[in-house]
Amino acid sequence: MQREEFFESLKRKGYRLTGRRKEIVDFLLSQTDRYITAKELIEHLQKRHPTLSFETVYRNLHTLRDEGFIEESRFAGETRFRIPCCPTHHHHFVCISCGRTYVMDHCPMPAVEDIPEGFTVLQHRFEIFGICAGCRQGREIPDWAESRTPTEVTSSTCPKH
Repeated sequence: MQREEFFESLKRKGYRLTGRRKEIVDFLLSQTDRYITAKELIEHLQKRHPTLSFETVYRNLHTLRDEGFIEESRFAGETRFRIPCCPTHHHHFVCISCGRTYVMDHCPMPAVEDIPEGFTVLQHRFEIFGICAGCRQGREIPDWAESRTPTEVTSSTCPKH
């Protein structure tokens, strides 16, 4: 989604386009290939607005999430956010170090065989967490992940629309 389209969608839903909200969206749009933490966003914004409160950032992130403008995921002990990369059904490999995402080229849902009797699946989401090649080379691997046996994966990032 492009910047102006994003802002128009917010306005149609009745949200004001405050300066901070625009800056939050701009930062998210600049990081479309990865999840970011609220801390990263706050540190970025506080360079220009030293008195910016955590509450303002979290309130905006939760509003954007609740309205379906951004996705939320929790991994490596933190909640992270991103603008959805593709409008079509897809799933991701996620680097737990840098937050970068890679699109899976298929949906693993058909392989799930042990759905409880009488259970109706309404939606699903698969995210596979690991360390990307760039972080492995730079040794940016969290301590708890050091002892795990890696599985090599290659995939392309989601095309921009």
